[in-house]
Amino acid sequence: MSDIKFDCPHCTQRVGAPPELAGRTGNCPNCKKPVEIPAPEEKATAPAASPAQKKKLVVKKPAAKGGVSSTAKRRPAARATGKKKSAAAPVSEPESAPDDNVSKKSRTVAALLCWFLGIIGVHRFYVGKVGTGIVQILTFGGFTIWLWIDFIMILCGKFKDKQGQQLSKW
Repeated sequence: MSDIKFDCPHCTQRVGAPPELAGRTGNCPNCKKPVEIPAPEEKATAPAASPAQKKKLVVKKPAAKGGVSSTAKRRPAARATGKKKSAAAPVSEPESAPDDNVSKKSRTVAALLCWFLGIIGVHRFYVGKVGTGIVQILTFGGFTIWLWIDFIMILCGKFKDKQGQQLSKW
């Protein structure tokens, strides 16, 4: 039977889990928040999953800029000694993998800098966009129009730093 595919209710990323985890709670590999794994949907000709595939909790991301889906292995439900995990413990604990699309810069700091000092482009210097920061100084935040566009994009989580990574962490 193939992996159960569902969307994480917290980060809306597509997640896959082995069918034997249906009805249990695990951690999303992307946002690390607990998610309940739904029952598998019945399919007429579902291919059988290999044992190696059953030991992975998968997050599939859109293939933007040659992106590849990231996988995180989970811990086995029982150790070799025969001890079983308690029901209160999370089912999976993914390894921390760096997310290429999320900036290390804080969205809160960028929003505050844009609100109070946006007319001189300080928020752009903060995210490493020095050239456009200088242009904002010379044009008073793009005659304030550019300033408001940046502020709205920061609040919506669509503003990007110099490396093209989104400022999504508050």
